[in-house]
Amino acid sequence: MKKNYWIKKRGQKGEIIWRKGREQGLEGAKGRIGNISNQIKKIINRKRQIKILEIGTGFGRALLELKRIYGDKVETIGTNYEREWNQKLTKEYAKDQKFSNEEIPKIYSNIDAGEKLPFQNNSFDFVFCQATMQYISDRALFIEEVNRVLTKEGIAVLELQEYRKDHPKEYENLIEIWDNGKKIDFLKYLRKLKNIQIKKSKGRYWHYLVMKKTNNLKLELKLVHVIELENDIYSGWWGKKVIYVKK
Repeated sequence: MKKNYWIKKRGQKGEIIWRKGREQGLEGAKGRIGNISNQIKKIINRKRQIKILEIGTGFGRALLELKRIYGDKVETIGTNYEREWNQKLTKEYAKDQKFSNEEIPKIYSNIDAGEKLPFQNNSFDFVFCQATMQYISDRALFIEEVNRVLTKEGIAVLELQEYRKDHPKEYENLIEIWDNGKKIDFLKYLRKLKNIQIKKSKGRYWHYLVMKKTNNLKLELKLVHVIELENDIYSGWWGKKVIYVKK
């Protein structure tokens, strides 16, 4: 466990202070991707039991809260890119936050969401991610993969963070598409897809997607370059800038 990275200790009793950015719960999600609990409730009204997947779940707080609300009606699964944010850490967090063992989700760590997801077709009734996609290298493949793992009536809600106004101009847009030397607006490109709705994140200047299942979704984009802003250029800039060409 990396000291002072996701948790730190203070005081004589060594009480844990959890890193805020990695314990996004349902309340925090409302400003980013809306009230997902209400969307899940609608799906449960159609099906007795559903499977939920969160990409970039951190400590798993949102999944813990969903399990507390819906109990046996939901099976909750999360993924993290970092190997260290694993099942053991989720259990420690759940215990510290007074969640029961029955409420703890299954966590897959060391999962790169910019590659093929390790789940079968039509596996999940609801998929969501918040504060995550800006770190995914191949976002076009990720959207296609989320569609693949959705059930026939499944819904995905994905925070884009496609734009950062606090970055220099050349790095403001975190996703670019080029076609024969001409730049294509990413949001306009997505709006052509009938199964995707684009919504504005509340109180923010970026967007999120609400996506329904469609057969064999192909964005027809080839990833040609990934710029690691935070790691390679400046630690005060967030995420990765990804560049595609239209196939």
